[in-house]
Amino acid sequence: EKEREWIRPDTPSKCTWRLGKPLSASPHSHTTLPEPLKILPSILDKVGDTPMVRINKLGKQHGLKCELCEYCCRQKIKIRNTVSETWVVLVSRIGLALAAAVKGYRCIIVMPEKMSMEKVDVLRALGAEIVRTPTSARFDSPESHVGVAWRLKNEIPNACILDQYRNASNPLAHYDTTAEEILQQCEGM
Repeated sequence: EKEREWIRPDTPSKCTWRLGKPLSASPHSHTTLPEPLKILPSILDKVGDTPMVRINKLGKQHGLKCELCEYCCRQKIKIRNTVSETWVVLVSRIGLALAAAVKGYRCIIVMPEKMSMEKVDVLRALGAEIVRTPTSARFDSPESHVGVAWRLKNEIPNACILDQYRNASNPLAHYDTTAEEILQQCEGM
């Protein structure tokens, strides 16, 4: 029989294992869920916790004798009480949209059309309003994401612009804490 390209979801299962049978009789792999370290009061309490993952297969594939780790250098966000209840955001999108959702702030993300729809979908799911700008617009043009963000900031009462391009705290947060987090997780290696 020719192999099907798509299997209907209502096709009866060929699996013979059933609940109540010993796991040793199962043809499937079973993993025990590890205990979580703790329950955080808010997702914002997870900000700054740079996750690290071992990627040793990469080294083996290329004959390297070393331990490789990848870290996710997420944007460092510090959310302080702010007079503004509307954030107009340049660049640091998903983390700030999440923080705005948790805090109950209006969040407008201004981004070029070249950015993926997957990002737009995630941002919308977090409650952000999206304003797209032409990718071809020069950085200093009023039609660029920077120009539109500043126009919105000036038009919307009590809005503030969160601009990582001009925020000195952005690189300083990495300088001050990201390296320490990596060293701590690598136990000083």
